[in-house]
Amino acid sequence: MSSERSFVFGLFAVFLTIGLVEGPSLVCETYDSSISTGARAYLEHALDVIQQNALHREKIDWGTLRREAMEHAAGAEVPVDTYDAIRWALHQVNRHSFLQLSPELEKRETNRKSHVKTALKPATTETQGEPASIFLSRDRPEIRLLERAGVKIGYVVVPHFSPRGDADGVRFETALQHLIAQLNTDHPRGWIVDLRGNEGGNMWPMLAGLGPLLGEGVAGAFHDSRGENLNWFYRDGAAGYEGTESWSYPKVEGVPYRVAGSVPVAVLIDRGTASSAEAVAVAFRGKPHTRFFGEHTLGVSTNNNNYVLSDGANMILTIGVYVDRNGQEYENGIEPDVRMALQEDLQLPPVERDEAISAAEQWLISNTEENR
Repeated sequence: MSSERSFVFGLFAVFLTIGLVEGPSLVCETYDSSISTGARAYLEHALDVIQQNALHREKIDWGTLRREAMEHAAGAEVPVDTYDAIRWALHQVNRHSFLQLSPELEKRETNRKSHVKTALKPATTETQGEPASIFLSRDRPEIRLLERAGVKIGYVVVPHFSPRGDADGVRFETALQHLIAQLNTDHPRGWIVDLRGNEGGNMWPMLAGLGPLLGEGVAGAFHDSRGENLNWFYRDGAAGYEGTESWSYPKVEGVPYRVAGSVPVAVLIDRGTASSAEAVAVAFRGKPHTRFFGEHTLGVSTNNNNYVLSDGANMILTIGVYVDRNGQEYENGIEPDVRMALQEDLQLPPVERDEAISAAEQWLISNTEENR
């Protein structure tokens, strides 16, 4: 991998161009002869790539999946006609995998569907039944000192962040550490990290910025389809990964800030917490004296590879999943320890009337009393 990593929306930026002259298919069966030779070869090769690289591929009945994919492509005359069958196969393997087309290919597929009368089955799709998070509008870190029952609590909002370059990322992570340092002068007994509405972006400046609360060492990992881990770490002001290969994002400016001891942390999450923000949440999962409040996260807690087929169609295939420091996988997001009712208001609630914050405060107070 190169020295620069963005990890925008949890995707590894790896592009593999896949040709069609690649040798025999992994599974040889007799399929519906209504599919042309060229379309069948194209689809078989796409299925080969999926079978060779998919996460948890050992758990899938590939004979059945390949046979049903060919049934979805019945009547296909050219590669474009197999796109819905590929979409179906990707969705069967993992709901985070999908087919990405250029505008030209989208137009070509639309034209084929409108002019060619075939019995192609549509791909399975999912619809979002819940409204968007009301916290999506937050665009900068915020801090606040809360006090309840005589107990001081530090409150930190971490919004989505996609840096324009490394210098931008360093400014973000440094500013976030400075905000924590500023709040820590009041000696809070516990902390609330608010990731609600954080749609992701680049996980590394977020991890480094929260390093004083996260603590040093391994915080989680990318677990890939080969069974190997790339462990996430925060160490001496820098976040990165290590394992079969190692890399770190540029560290914070100046001396990294440290919060003494192991303070209790409440993490707030909701349906708008996604992708790299889910990675940040997973980094706190399994940490002693940590508890999660809110709603189930969006569920894009996976890392994907891009496999570009011969005509330019791009298969976004899930090849890894986030795991916490204890090895627990989070393929479909993070469930809070304390689930809060869905926010029905269309505006951000004031802190004193925010039910998730109130629940987190109550837990932090009880936690600090137990550890006196």
